[in-house]
Amino acid sequence: MKAAYMKNMDDMELRETELWEPEDDEIRIKVEACGVCGTDITAARDGSDDYAPFGHEVAGTVLETGRSVTGIEAGQRVLLESASACGRCFNCRNTRQELCTDIKSFFYKTSFGFAREMIAPAINAITYDDITPAAACLTEPLGVAIDMHRLADISVGSHVVVSGLGPIGLMALRLAKLSGAERIYACDLSTATVRLEAARAFGADEIIAVDRTSLEDYVFPQAPDRFMISSPPRTLNAAFNIAAKGAVISYIGIKYGEGAKVTFDANDFHFKKLQLRASFASPALYTPMALSLIKNGAVDASAVITHTFSLEELGKALKTAADGSRSIKVVVAP
Repeated sequence: MKAAYMKNMDDMELRETELWEPEDDEIRIKVEACGVCGTDITAARDGSDDYAPFGHEVAGTVLETGRSVTGIEAGQRVLLESASACGRCFNCRNTRQELCTDIKSFFYKTSFGFAREMIAPAINAITYDDITPAAACLTEPLGVAIDMHRLADISVGSHVVVSGLGPIGLMALRLAKLSGAERIYACDLSTATVRLEAARAFGADEIIAVDRTSLEDYVFPQAPDRFMISSPPRTLNAAFNIAAKGAVISYIGIKYGEGAKVTFDANDFHFKKLQLRASFASPALYTPMALSLIKNGAVDASAVITHTFSLEELGKALKTAADGSRSIKVVVAP
């Protein structure tokens, strides 16, 4: 069985591997689609000393179930949550599943989605039908977008800035439109042409090419009161500077090294009564909602998925996904 292992963007290999027999609470699936995530690109750019398997936006068909698995059978199509709440810990029992302290995830194993087959905890699996595997694997990043949108507390009349127009940012923008936002500003580099066009199609009222006009220099008719930021941490300061009094800023993003640090004037932040809310959608809580939004067409999966590659083309898939000028979501179909 072939599975991909990566050191960096230019050093990947397909290996013949053997999977273990599923444990009592696990399932084995044939992988039919796995999306390339921004964290995959970050890992590829940063590189590591050792090869590691990867790929966590997964949809496939169940091949085998462990002895204690119920509700899922061989032959069913499933998508995987990259992490699921255990339902048993103190926080889960007190309705705080998002703070679960015993997360169930295939991340704790050695089996990932850029492979012909993989093994995952059965609790991660949700059955689906009526959509393609590529669309099904989009539920993972859409669930992240739902969480970022939820934390931004967007409603009718909101003036929203969406910074970073990758798949998560674009789908969050779409959710803002569905929520009745009065004005939506989509921000990215001028070279991200495909993503800027998609932002307009998803409901953006204004496009801001931040390499040509900074947010601080852009003339807003009304100061934005809601922000959804998936661009690098350094962009948070611009949001703080232009935000309306009482604005809410939701943020998701990963950067390592010095780029992870942000310095800002705490007094200005305090006197403007700003709120910065970290969105980290692990465990995943909104996968069924994401699946419903894709199935009913509220979020157009075909407009987000721009490229599909084979497992043998994984290196090309990663490089394409890293090029925001011509791609949005890249999917690998093993």
